[in-house]
Amino acid sequence: MPNKTLERLKNSHHVIEGYVLLREMKVYLNVGHDLFHPKAEIRIWLGTNIQYPYSFELSHFVHTPIQEGPYMPSRIDFPSEEEAIDSAINALTTFLISAIKQEHEPSDSWLVPNKDF
Repeated sequence: MPNKTLERLKNSHHVIEGYVLLREMKVYLNVGHDLFHPKAEIRIWLGTNIQYPYSFELSHFVHTPIQEGPYMPSRIDFPSEEEAIDSAINALTTFLISAIKQEHEPSDSWLVPNKDF
């Protein structure tokens, strides 16, 4: 189904770039703390970009005490769905794990809602 839709988008002279929602996931994260398993959502899109057709979107950005601001991944496009999913999970967990290892008390406030999600 997405392939037919993508072909239609590619063939439309009114569409420069298009995406079809491939899947939406809800995840509870394991970040190395027994009582802190934050929930986030990930959307995987299949787009008309031939080289990097898979992209992700996050429901939240991570902002821990060890960061100056929320982490918004600069690379969200990948050649495979698996790489997009893995990168999305890493974007959500890397700073959370680092802050916990540095003995900061985890907080739900470390997840900042993505207003565009």
